[in-house]
Amino acid sequence: MKQDAGLEAFAGLVEEFRASNFAGRRRDAETETLNRHIGELSKQWDDKLPGFPACTYRYGSFKGVKRRGQRDAYLKDVIVRRFETAGWSEGATIVNPVCVLGRHARDVARRLGEVRVIATDIDPRSNRLYEMFARGRTPENYEFRQDNIFEPRVEAEPTAVVFFGACGSLSDAAMDYALSSGARFLICRTCCHENIGGNMTIVKQPTTLNRLFRFKNFVHSKIYSKKAGYYFCDKYAQTAYPRSTAARRIIATEEFIEVARNTVDSDICRSIVDLDRYLFLTEQGYEVWCKGELFMAERSRDVR
Repeated sequence: MKQDAGLEAFAGLVEEFRASNFAGRRRDAETETLNRHIGELSKQWDDKLPGFPACTYRYGSFKGVKRRGQRDAYLKDVIVRRFETAGWSEGATIVNPVCVLGRHARDVARRLGEVRVIATDIDPRSNRLYEMFARGRTPENYEFRQDNIFEPRVEAEPTAVVFFGACGSLSDAAMDYALSSGARFLICRTCCHENIGGNMTIVKQPTTLNRLFRFKNFVHSKIYSKKAGYYFCDKYAQTAYPRSTAARRIIATEEFIEVARNTVDSDICRSIVDLDRYLFLTEQGYEVWCKGELFMAERSRDVR
């Protein structure tokens, strides 16, 4: 039933994209379109996880991006409530891949004092820098390990895999890590949807956010092209998208990447990318809830 709702929403938004009913429209027009197609999925999230932070701005706007911190704070509440409700503590493990500073993982560790929290990232320098400023405030149940999420080596059996804004295909790699590690839960926020498949191209729009993201991608393309493992990975080339079998029956790779190139300015395009992830996770045996770039997925114990 839930997969049917997700597939119907995905197909409907793809048709909106093909009709050019996305970036550049009035904010209320795009919001109305989204509510018409994903309203049922949003209601399922609100029924399961009340308290989603209200936002009067589109995510595809400068003010909307600034409010990611509110969604991260809410996501940490979701993680803590889920563990406390289930009564998990001793023997439970949370892995936060692509942690960068490790700030969010430390917050979770602090609030779940008996749960082991492992944060990983390919470059340890950001975590070390944060450690210097957070001296004496890193909880004992937190640990950092250097690891490449494209080729994860962390030997753990996490109860949950969590992340807070893994850019582009890093989100997909972290989701795959949750699958391969047998994690019972995946709780996360996706980010930088235009960067899936190593794409660095953005459709130009005359907005501050669009210009900032184009500059960001210009810098990233210079950095990542010289550091294998930081961004590009053959497993997550453009031909790997869309990820779900269901989505591939509706949209081809070339058109899907064109959707991604419009995600900076369009919540409709952003939702198309995330709904493909929703469908992919359901195909892998998870029950999935999603809203506004946030995911919570739970798998049956007999699904490996």
